[in-house]
Amino acid sequence: MEEKKKVESEINFKSLLKNPIRLFSLVYIYFFIVALVIGVYYVNNLDAVSFNTVPGTSLDTLNVVREIETKVGGMKPAMDLTLITEPTQELIAKGKNLYKTTCASCHGDEGKGDGVAAAALNPKPRNFHSAEGWTNGRTFYDLYKTVNDGVPGTGMTAYEFISPEDRVAIIQYIRTLGDYPEVTMAEVKDKLDATYNLSAGIVDPNHIPIKESISILADENKKNIELSMTITDKIKNDNVKSANLLKENSLDLEKVVYNYITKLNQEDYNSFIQKLDSDPVSLGFKASIVNLMDNDIKLIYLYLKNVSG
Repeated sequence: MEEKKKVESEINFKSLLKNPIRLFSLVYIYFFIVALVIGVYYVNNLDAVSFNTVPGTSLDTLNVVREIETKVGGMKPAMDLTLITEPTQELIAKGKNLYKTTCASCHGDEGKGDGVAAAALNPKPRNFHSAEGWTNGRTFYDLYKTVNDGVPGTGMTAYEFISPEDRVAIIQYIRTLGDYPEVTMAEVKDKLDATYNLSAGIVDPNHIPIKESISILADENKKNIELSMTITDKIKNDNVKSANLLKENSLDLEKVVYNYITKLNQEDYNSFIQKLDSDPVSLGFKASIVNLMDNDIKLIYLYLKNVSG
């Protein structure tokens, strides 16, 4: 009969050195517990570890407001076409300043396409020192077309809102950054002026600051809302046939009144009918209003016109 092994009351470390596999069996449970704790911690923080902690390098253009100065508009004189074939140093210096404020954020201070906003753009902004890969070409006409019309599918937007002379000034500065094709008067007259009519002059509208315009629009909208509430209360207390017709066929009476005083008050009856037929619900009416007799719709129209006048 085999003798049973004695249960050791203490660990015999000398025997562990001879048989180290026994040491692993003793610490295995601890490795398992540590691995389990790490796994639970990782799963609980899975969302947090996926966050990108590297700060972005591109500009958030939604938070950038380019203010406009107050300016009285008028007729701007015709463009001097000789500034295209024979640019002055003053024009080039003006173009350099305009480039810094308008173009450098994408194209870089030195025109190498490495501006602070370039990282977020695909394709990358144009390197004006390179003669390769131009979408529209490198002639003066091509450059003007790019600035005026933009390049679809890229970050190059149209800059038609700046004056022709400022566009020409920017282009003349850009042309100093590399070896560009010579500008001929035939190109200027037969292509550039024929397409963009630079020699005819342009009408410049009045400008007011963006914040001021927002404030004006907000005030106007507030007045319209207050007026629509006053008129709505008046209609609710009116029991004539036309008022009752209006109330019976309105989903939102205040919305009807607001839309009338802001969108429909200048419309004649035929235009009113067309807008009503196309989408009565968006104007605040019930869809069934289009099934009313013409005389009833006309009563509603005349009533709105009278009560809003």
